[in-house]
Amino acid sequence: MNVSFFNYARTAALLPNALPDLLLIHCEKGEFILKSSVDFFERQVASFAGSEDLKTVAVGSASAGMQIALEALGIGPGDEVIAPAYSYSSTANSIVAAGATPIFVDIQANDWSIDVDAVVAAQSIRTKAVIAVHLYSGVCDIPLLRSRLPDHIHILEDSATSFGGKLRGHPLGTLGDIGVYSFYPAKPLGGLGDGGMIVTDREEVASLCRMRRNHGQDGKTRFVHHVSGHNSRMDEVNAAYLAIQMGFLVERIERRRAIAKRYDAAFTVAGVGLQHCNEPERVPYRYVVRHPDASCLRQFLFDLKIETQTGFQAPLPHQPAFAHFVEKGASLPVALQMSQQAVCLPLYPELTDAEVNHVINGVLEFGNACR
Repeated sequence: MNVSFFNYARTAALLPNALPDLLLIHCEKGEFILKSSVDFFERQVASFAGSEDLKTVAVGSASAGMQIALEALGIGPGDEVIAPAYSYSSTANSIVAAGATPIFVDIQANDWSIDVDAVVAAQSIRTKAVIAVHLYSGVCDIPLLRSRLPDHIHILEDSATSFGGKLRGHPLGTLGDIGVYSFYPAKPLGGLGDGGMIVTDREEVASLCRMRRNHGQDGKTRFVHHVSGHNSRMDEVNAAYLAIQMGFLVERIERRRAIAKRYDAAFTVAGVGLQHCNEPERVPYRYVVRHPDASCLRQFLFDLKIETQTGFQAPLPHQPAFAHFVEKGASLPVALQMSQQAVCLPLYPELTDAEVNHVINGVLEFGNACR
């Protein structure tokens, strides 16, 4: 049996039937960028996140949304933003692109979210924000982080992979000052291509985000540019497709949770390190395990026709693009260990029970072989 790491064809099964009608409708209306479908999807996301008063701003990608969010918070040159050393490159790129300086801190050994004690220790008079990432299948405790920070330090909640999840009943993405979701096709809510959403409860911040996504224009008067901006606008067809996909989101999240629950139960005796998360309403995006010989585990599963991926292969401050922001010899032991030991297993709603069983049996076989 072959088990692919992710199967885009299965995920996009609705697309061949839906796309012709979506294209025809928008061609007939002559609406392609930031029109009625985007507006509807923005309101749909706000409602799903629990508050129709939530301000939502659709953007071209979550990565662009992160930069726009920082800029809307007034962050720029001379400012510092604290970020986890183990994360996707967008975390650091957004800070640098906004003109600020990233300050990298280690992650926690149990749930792989940003180490709150390290955040507190890393603060300076130049600290203006912290980026808190909900990583893989975990949930960062935003209220705990907020309780340890001065009021003037903003929290940007990177919820790129966590749309639909909650922490103690509160929607992820809405716990910080501003949040960002991703709708890349492999995400829990996947679109036709790139796409993202900025969410905040502050209208003045949302207004700046709307302008910055559209060349600094306010959406009322063309060619009047109130602030410097970007071209980061969601297209109408993608928004309409995402609105259709919203109808299946809860079911797909439940399937993700069911698969992750089976993995959790099976792998406690498999000799691999697991990500700890006690939040029942999390959204398992990537199922990642740790093993001292990650390459051996991946090869073992490959021989069983189970496709896996590595985690992030180096901590952000060890990447050539960001190394100059870190003092030589800075210690980030957990992030370094994760980059060396992480193995991502298949996890998506369209996995069959037989495929899930094959993954479980493969990891267990590896564990038995290593004893």
